[in-house]
Amino acid sequence: MKQITLLALLFMAATTGLTIDFGQDKAGDTWRIVNDGVMGGLSQSSATLTEDTVLFKGDVSLENNGGFASMRTLITEGALKDCKTMTIRFKSSSTNRTFGLSLKNSQQYYIPYYKHTFTPKTTDWEILTVNLSDFKHYRISEVIGNEMPKKALDDVFNIALIISDKKAGPFDIEIDYITFE
Repeated sequence: MKQITLLALLFMAATTGLTIDFGQDKAGDTWRIVNDGVMGGLSQSSATLTEDTVLFKGDVSLENNGGFASMRTLITEGALKDCKTMTIRFKSSSTNRTFGLSLKNSQQYYIPYYKHTFTPKTTDWEILTVNLSDFKHYRISEVIGNEMPKKALDDVFNIALIISDKKAGPFDIEIDYITFE
């Protein structure tokens, strides 16, 4: 009986969380582009699956009150419920740009969401691991709170990679995987 319980716990631990692997699983097929054109902006971007990654690149324009480009996907609501960390493996030649990874529980832009921002330090591959509790609370790109409560993960169903650093110009980021554990 104890062996079955232990095996069940090991299986549950192994299946907790979410891994988005753009190489092995070709997870990029479910991602879509959303740029500031939805509000009149002129930013352009694309997400291209390579053999092992997804390449998100484009040009952010501040014209017509623009200023963001993003790629987004839906996940099963509750998939992040028991997670504590997010790890992303990426590289970028845009070491002067700031990217964000957002977790949302609404499709409406004005509903608050949680985001962690990061700036590539090098053009080589980097691995960034962040506690989910360190994600900041945002409303329309403005910080309104300093940490994400654990309960907020219960109904997250949308993940977005966004660039909205109030800088015009080209950007690129290549991602191998994003893991929530």
